Amino acid sequence: MKRVIKIIIFFILPAFVVLLAVAMIALPFVAKDYINKHGKEYTGRQLSVDQVKINYLTTTFNVLGFKMLEADDRETFLSFDTLTVDVNPIRLFSSELEIGKLRLVRPEVTITRKDSIFNFDDIITFLNSKSNEDTVKTSEPFKYILKNISLEKGKLTFNDKGVNYTNVMTNLGFTLPYISYNQADINEAGLKFYFENGGFFQAKAGYNQTKGTYNADFTVDKLDISPLLPYVKDYYRFKSMTGLVEGNFHLDGSLSHPDSIKISGDGKVNGFQANDLSDRKVLGARSAVVTLDDSYPMKYFFRMDKVTLTEPYIYCEMKDSTNNLLGLMVETPDDGEPFNYYYKINHFVIEDGLVDFRDNSYGDPFDYHFDKISLSVDSVSSTAKWLTAYSTMRLNKRGNLKAELGINPSDPYELKINYVITNFQLSDLNVISRYYVGFPFVLGNMYYKGKTVITARQLISENKLIIRNAKLGKKRGGLMNIPLKLALYVLKDVHGDITLDLPVSGDLNDPKTKVGKLVWQVFKNFIVKIAASPFRALSGLVGVDPDEIKGIEFNYADTTLTDRHLKRIRLFTELEKKKPDMKVELAYYNDPALEKQEIAVEEAGKLFTAATGADFKKEKARFTSFLAEKLQSDTVSMVPGSMKLIGNAKVDSIQNSFVKKRIRKIEQALRAADDSTRIKVFIPDPQAPENVGSRPVFELKYSIEE
Repeated sequence: MKRVIKIIIFFILPAFVVLLAVAMIALPFVAKDYINKHGKEYTGRQLSVDQVKINYLTTTFNVLGFKMLEADDRETFLSFDTLTVDVNPIRLFSSELEIGKLRLVRPEVTITRKDSIFNFDDIITFLNSKSNEDTVKTSEPFKYILKNISLEKGKLTFNDKGVNYTNVMTNLGFTLPYISYNQADINEAGLKFYFENGGFFQAKAGYNQTKGTYNADFTVDKLDISPLLPYVKDYYRFKSMTGLVEGNFHLDGSLSHPDSIKISGDGKVNGFQANDLSDRKVLGARSAVVTLDDSYPMKYFFRMDKVTLTEPYIYCEMKDSTNNLLGLMVETPDDGEPFNYYYKINHFVIEDGLVDFRDNSYGDPFDYHFDKISLSVDSVSSTAKWLTAYSTMRLNKRGNLKAELGINPSDPYELKINYVITNFQLSDLNVISRYYVGFPFVLGNMYYKGKTVITARQLISENKLIIRNAKLGKKRGGLMNIPLKLALYVLKDVHGDITLDLPVSGDLNDPKTKVGKLVWQVFKNFIVKIAASPFRALSGLVGVDPDEIKGIEFNYADTTLTDRHLKRIRLFTELEKKKPDMKVELAYYNDPALEKQEIAVEEAGKLFTAATGADFKKEKARFTSFLAEKLQSDTVSMVPGSMKLIGNAKVDSIQNSFVKKRIRKIEQALRAADDSTRIKVFIPDPQAPENVGSRPVFELKYSIEE
């Protein structure tokens, strides 16, 4: 027996130790060689390892220079510099795996997507098939304890070949202090990585293994949105898009109910800018801040307490019947599927907004600038039937607008607008005014109060304008040939103000109805009416009825100026003083044929009275008999008989003398009222239709050099 023991001690044991040492020394090389030769059998991909190290004293395993190739065995899919695993061997005897440290250094993975296929789909398929083959039913769960799990200096590259987009996340880090098979809650799992263009993502997460629920608090800082441009191009034609996202969010969810993901928090976009295909800035904002209440993105259910846009910017350019903003949108096919969503914003605010507007409809570009735009809306939601917004803004750096807007979100043609504009500069509209009426505004500002209602696409708009210090330049062309300068001059009151009431209405169901053109057509009709009959506007200057300043009327065969006539003449000269730039004239209209008949009857009546002592107006039968007797005719009518008895020559002479007397007396009365008057009397064309049926009248005419 002693001999056997000696043999064991001196020969077998040393041999075993030597063999064990050789095995321990060889194991890393064998493991490396096995992985390199047989890795594809277990993963479906070619694997390679530079070195495997084992510290038997600390039971630490190190894998160095690991690579997993793509399915084509050429490009690298996954690699890392070092994988360190510390194992507690004693636990293995109690069927437990305890890892005291799991450290992965410089892992790099490249994920590629083309259409809906990822470059790792084949790995998942392979592993699932292996899992089905190796499935073994066990009565007890696998026991494990993992400590100090960490990932350091990782790199993730995502390449979307469908939109030619590549994004890189660097310095990827992950930590998990402790996780075990019988641990209900996993807490303090940390993740952090940096984006290639700056900024980082950081998260702290927890997971309940019993309930299958998870939560996370994560922070995004300075995330550059420009890499998202390829995806946005499916919906908007942007050449470039920039901005930085930051925010803090909380996430809850359940693995068994993926659509239960709930998110809340505060997000912000700084320095947003989008340029169109000509590289012009069309949208922007200094910042956009969103306070997100509990929302369920997988259910398209979003609730926001407040959305604030600071210095948002829009460039809008009208061209023909469309605009550049509509041109930015890409038409997408309608799949016919109803899309159910819900959103609610308790408070929506715009601060210091800016809009640059250009309209190319008038030959020359019409440019207008809106700034200092503020807007507030309470309770905006996808189910709201009516929204009310309050807004103020500055107009072209001078005027001011204050408005209340009500609108049906589901139908923009159901709205109400009440607004007031002050200190609006008329010269800002010169491009439009030249296009329509040919006049530019040299001076002038405007107060404008409007109320517009659109119901069932029927437009009703009440507009009150007060124009101050308006002065027009020289007329050059214009679609509408209207006496604008005269009308505006006539409309000025004693303070130089012009007050206009312009009601506008129209049917927006008619594609020919253009609101801008409609407004100018109403304006044209109003101006033409004022220019043609300015008496109502002018009467306010002297505080009389409009009829008092229309003119002076005589009866046929009458040349006497009454007190009423003289009063009107004084009003004419008073108006002339109040409107010194306006040319005032008295046009003499009369129907000479009717007056000659009146003169003939009057002259024949005088002969009748001299012969009979009777009044021909009261004794018409005797007067007619008198005419028949004088003309030696059986029957005769009063007017023809009088004309024949007196004779055309005498009647013409008397009628001409009446004209001269009336004109002379009017001119004398004008000079008596104001010796410096420039009011002239003139006789229009005798063929003018105004003469037909007219009694002798001096009608006031107003004009001004256009």
